[in-house]
Amino acid sequence: MATETTNRTMRNKITKFVAAAAVAVSVAACASIDCPLNNRTYMSLKLTGNEAVLEDTLTIAAERTPDNPDEDTVLINRQTGLDSLAIPMSYSRTEDVYFLTLIQKDTRLKTVDTVWVTKQNEKHFESVDCSPAVFHDIEGVRFTQHAIEDIKVNYNKVTYNDPKAHLLIYFKNSNN
Repeated sequence: MATETTNRTMRNKITKFVAAAAVAVSVAACASIDCPLNNRTYMSLKLTGNEAVLEDTLTIAAERTPDNPDEDTVLINRQTGLDSLAIPMSYSRTEDVYFLTLIQKDTRLKTVDTVWVTKQNEKHFESVDCSPAVFHDIEGVRFTQHAIEDIKVNYNKVTYNDPKAHLLIYFKNSNN
């Protein structure tokens, strides 16, 4: 009788141990993966200088294909009162081309500037469960100077979680 009770107690302990081990293994196998909700990388621009808040109307378009520069796509359409903005970058090109159209508030004078951003693309792997991402290193910026006075690279690493402005853009005074 004592042997039967000891065997039963031992089986209960083994059963409890196996059940606890199974629960521990299954909990450890279910890892929590925090994929970013938006893994698109955006380059942020901050307006500085005399025109830190843009009262004029701004439209930004991107060149769709280098083979056909007349085809573009609108990224920002007729915005006013801007002090900063974010625009997407291409995944595979080493140079992105943006067309900034500025319509002056008082005179309705329209000026178009072109901005070329050269960059290196870096594939970023988070997890097999997450969508692919591409980060960028801005190498340089060229631009026409119709409404833009200057553009400076402030922070060249573009990821999907950047608190700093990547480019500082200086617009000429509206009356220039």
